[in-house]
Amino acid sequence: MKRQHCHDCGVLEGQHHKPGCDMESCPFCGEPGFIGCMCAFEQLDLFADEYGEETDFLPPEIYENGLTEELESKWTDMIVEKGRIPYIDYPIICAKCGIAWPDFFRVSDEEWQHYIEPQMRNKVICGDCYQFIKKVIDKAARHRDVEVRQ
Repeated sequence: MKRQHCHDCGVLEGQHHKPGCDMESCPFCGEPGFIGCMCAFEQLDLFADEYGEETDFLPPEIYENGLTEELESKWTDMIVEKGRIPYIDYPIICAKCGIAWPDFFRVSDEEWQHYIEPQMRNKVICGDCYQFIKKVIDKAARHRDVEVRQ
């Protein structure tokens, strides 16, 4: 099997991402790229009610400018101590047919909830499978409507 490269920082699978790579996962919560991850603020004990909602309970200077160089260094040390997560390329797979890296598409939340059963709503479904699911559900619904009228 051929080792893949991180599309952001270029490292090979099994290696640690380069510093600042948007694809590195947080070792505390697992969020990829630290996007949406609040662990730095939590682990550095920066949240406090006294700062209020307008700064997301962070000191105003941290809210406006991000971590200081000193706090950034401390956070990096905490990541290393916890254990950085090596890069492994896990493909996105359609939960129905198993195709790797399907094209993404958009539908409204209402439509998704109508056609996709609850335990599958957080999974990836490729466009072809989604159209198939819609078709068979709509066909079955028309059939049920005919049976009810008879």
